[in-house]
Amino acid sequence: MNATDEMAEVSQIQRYSFEDSAAVFRVVWYAIASKPNVILEEYSEAESTTFQGNAKFSLQIAGEKAFASIKVDGKDSSVELRAQGKDEVALKVYLDDIKESFEESISKFQSLSKEDRSKLNRALVAKTCWDRVVYKILKKAPQNEVYYQVAHGREMMIKATEGEGGVHPLTLTTSGWLANIESLPHEEPLPGNIASELAKKSIEWKKGTLEVISRYL
Repeated sequence: MNATDEMAEVSQIQRYSFEDSAAVFRVVWYAIASKPNVILEEYSEAESTTFQGNAKFSLQIAGEKAFASIKVDGKDSSVELRAQGKDEVALKVYLDDIKESFEESISKFQSLSKEDRSKLNRALVAKTCWDRVVYKILKKAPQNEVYYQVAHGREMMIKATEGEGGVHPLTLTTSGWLANIESLPHEEPLPGNIASELAKKSIEWKKGTLEVISRYL
């Protein structure tokens, strides 16, 4: 039996008028996953003629284990928010809070200059990378998949903080970790002790990235 089979479920669909559906996906991802102890469980992202993104997170709502899911469909400019858990009332309150946070963040995003919007977008991408590092480690993905997420997150943070004077500490620690894991077998999962330490480190990188995002949102 699936963990969600006996859970209450609430959902809501919201339309948006923002032209960048991928950015919408990252903003709503941020609205959910910027909270502590939120773990990415599933994700997919596809862009052909229109963007489609899905993600599912495990978390706690009203002190109980719960799940929150997002689906962004660029074809009809919609965001579907879904929450599953024990307390239906608490789930509705949670989704209302996420919706409010998302709307406020999108409004701020749209008000930014082109340069600031670009920097914020890169920081939001980096945020998803750190969540994916933990996801890949928990799924025992091969080294090359974990390496890619660390490298991509680092690249995005360099661009997100460009022109600020000095080097952001995160870019140094990510560089060190890339050097540490580069020589490990590419098609095998990271050794347990290294994987555990990297997962902890990615949570630190997440905090540092959230500080950058908070300048704009």
